[in-house]
Amino acid sequence: MSKQIMGTPQYEEDRLDEAGIPPMQLHHIGLKTARFEEMRAFYHTFLGVHPVLEIDGFGGFYTFDLAHQRLAIFDDPTCTEQVPTSVGMHHVAFLHSLDDLMRMYQRLKHKDILPFMVANHGAHTSFYYRDPDNTMLELLVDHYGSDLRKGQEVLHAFQTSSYPPVVMINPETYLT
Repeated sequence: MSKQIMGTPQYEEDRLDEAGIPPMQLHHIGLKTARFEEMRAFYHTFLGVHPVLEIDGFGGFYTFDLAHQRLAIFDDPTCTEQVPTSVGMHHVAFLHSLDDLMRMYQRLKHKDILPFMVANHGAHTSFYYRDPDNTMLELLVDHYGSDLRKGQEVLHAFQTSSYPPVVMINPETYLT
């Protein structure tokens, strides 16, 4: 411990008890697929991504904002189908305002992409979709916005509540 790196604890034992250091934000998601063309088209429609770099036989890097990538899709023809008992990522969630969530729903519905489930979880309402590889995608609105503590309180309340933590809803009821 002869040298201290700026912003880090001086002694190794101080680092061992430190809680995880949260990232500033989630930067991108990487997927591999044997259905590269279909996945690229789906995510273009679903998230509005556009290519930053594509390499034949390798895959591509895509974004929906100014970041150099928000989605990487790797072309791997040796991939096999997921089975329900496979380990791995369960889903990816994207946060929206209520207005944007409903605009997304209407836009995707117009393109024949429908949620397989829409649920109110108390702290948020979620629209669930699946991509061509069957990865679950969640579009959600947080009912408590920046009041993160209130959202946690709502979820903790389900532990002692007789109400179900999930209420299925019809997305059309949000449309006026």
